[in-house]
Parts: sequence; structure tokens; C-alpha cells
Amino acid sequence: MNWKWLSGTLLASLLGLTLILQPIQAEQKNPSYRDQVAVLMYHHIHDTDKSSGTVTTRLFEDQIRYLKDKGYHFISLTEFKAFMKGASVPSNAVLVTLDDGYKSVYENAYPVLKKYEVPAVSFVITETLDDPESSYIPPMSRDELYQMTHETDFIDIQSHTHASHRKLGNNQAALVGRETVDGKEETKEQYEQRILKDGKTSIEHLSRIYERPVDTIAYPYGIINTESIRLLKKSGFQYGFTIIPQMATRDADPMRIPRINAGSPWITPERLDRIIQKRTIPIPDSPDFFPLDDAMKQLGGDMQLDHQKVIIRYQDRYWVGKIRSMELRGTAGILRLKKPLLLRGGRPMISWKDLQTLTRQQAQYDPATRQISLRKPLMTHSS
Repeated sequence: MNWKWLSGTLLASLLGLTLILQPIQAEQKNPSYRDQVAVLMYHHIHDTDKSSGTVTTRLFEDQIRYLKDKGYHFISLTEFKAFMKGASVPSNAVLVTLDDGYKSVYENAYPVLKKYEVPAVSFVITETLDDPESSYIPPMSRDELYQMTHETDFIDIQSHTHASHRKLGNNQAALVGRETVDGKEETKEQYEQRILKDGKTSIEHLSRIYERPVDTIAYPYGIINTESIRLLKKSGFQYGFTIIPQMATRDADPMRIPRINAGSPWITPERLDRIIQKRTIPIPDSPDFFPLDDAMKQLGGDMQLDHQKVIIRYQDRYWVGKIRSMELRGTAGILRLKKPLLLRGGRPMISWKDLQTLTRQQAQYDPATRQISLRKPLMTHSS
């Protein structure tokens, strides 16, 4: 047998197979999602402390480097807030958040973030600024927070409450539960005043260090309810981060933004990549439903939501309908819908086909910019 010929043939075959497989492997290497953000959550970055919420500096850096090499794009809090209001973000967008304001963030995470120029948000428990002993893990000082936010332009600090990162005697989170003082449970009014004061105090403390708006909070333990959200909004917050493990889209309630945990010691860089990919949401070329307020704003109309009642003005026409209703009543008669109006994240949603019926025009949707353009009148319309 001609072994040289055989070995040469095998080598050629293997090289050919490698060339065939290379595009497939390259295609599998990089993530591919758009119009959504993976908000990552960390707590303690430390090389000797051990817990389910602690990662080493090495693992933190390995995760950051791996995601950058894979094609993820890290964005700032400012970019994220603009995204929630309708702006675009890069494909494979990631926002890094770090809860509790531990000194380990300054000592271990911050050098990594600077090295790779990765934006991040540190959520600070502001009572620790005056009373470091109130935290069982050493917290950052005012000077350290100031240095992080002024030495670079991509590190933000926001609120993790002032003094509400704790459980009450009944094991309820302080943001949602009622205090018991001298054997008496606080009244509704006392509870409201406590939450309002906590939110305002936190904002005041951070505003003395940091020039950008302090309007964002991460909820301790991820626990929140409708009443506490109402009070926190009243105290000045416009965005709130939970621990719901999902991707963040514009359809999310700005006060209930999901986050994906990345800060546990068993989450390797490869596993984090898989977790993010598993959570991604398919974005169709044309949406099944579209936020009605966005649609009217883009097309020169107006939409108002009054409890469950939706009021729409477009050109010289006017309609009123209700969430989950299949019809709109207005100046041009009854507009019968193909699908009911929905409420997602506090925003009324209309089906894509019904939006075109309402405008009486064919519409085109650009998924990259989430912009609508009207093309030509529909041949038929309902009224």
C-alpha cells in the first residue's frame, strides 16, 4: 500500500474539512441579538471571601474579557436610559451593575473596568457613607466614589436605598414591609413617610458626590411591590432594577427592569455567555404588537392612558377604547380590531395590523431603529 499517498490524501481531506467547518465555527462564535440589553448583576468582587454572591477578581476579569472577545458591546447607564426612551443600542449590548457599594468594587472591580474601558453602575447603600459599621462588608467611602466617577466618564453611582437594605422582624424586606416600633406596627402614613424619606435621603447623599442625575435604584433582595414603586417614583426615581433573570427591552416597565446574575463563583465566562444567549428574545422584522405611545409620537398623533381607558388622536380623528377591548369608538365610528389592546410594562400595545388600519396606511418597520414609516394608503379600511 502506498502509505505516502494515503497519508497525503487523509491530510488533504482533513484540511478540506477544516476549511468547510471554519465558517460554521466562526458563525457560532459570536452572539447575535439586537434591540435588547443583558443587564448583568454583581455584588462582591473579592479574592478570599467566599459566598454565592462573591466572585474573584480573576473570574470577574475573565468574564469581562471573554464577553468583549466574543463580540458583546458594553454600554453606559446613560445609553441604557436613552434606549428605554427609544434610542438604539449596539447589537449584543451589555450593562454591568454592581450592588451594595462594597470597597471590593473600588479595589478589585474598578481596575478591571478601567483596564477594558467597560462602563458600569455601582448601586450604593448611602447610610454606609456616614456609618461604615452598618455594613458587615467594608463599604466604599465618599472619596472612593468620587474618584471612580471623576477619574473616568463611564462609571456611575446610583441608589441601593439609604437605610432599607434589611429585613424587618417579620422577615419582610424593609421597602415593602411595615416596621414594628414599641410593639406597634407603623401606620400606612408612617410607612409612606419612611419610604419617601429613605429615597430622598439617598438621592441627596449621592448628588453631593456625583453630578449626573440620581434617578435609578436597585431594589434590595429584588423585592418590590406596586405601593413601594409609587413612593420611590414620588421621591425622584425613574428607573428601578430587579433580579428577574431576563433581557431588558423597551417594553419593560422602567421601574421593573430585569437583570441576569453574573456574580456567582460557579458562573464561568463560557457559562455566562450561554446564560445570556438562552435569555435573548427574538425580535421580528415587524412586531406583532407595537407601543401605541411610540407609534403616535412617531406619526404625529397623541395617546393618553387614563387607568384602563386609552385615548388616541391621529390627524383629524379621535378614538377611545379600553385595555383588552377589540374595538375603538371615535369620530369616524367604530374601529374593529383584529387583536385586543394590551398593557405591557404599563404601556398600551396595539397589533401591527391594527395600527395600519387605524392610520389607513401601509407601514414599514425598521427593527434596527424601531422607527415606523408610512408607505401608501390601504386599499380598504374599517371604520
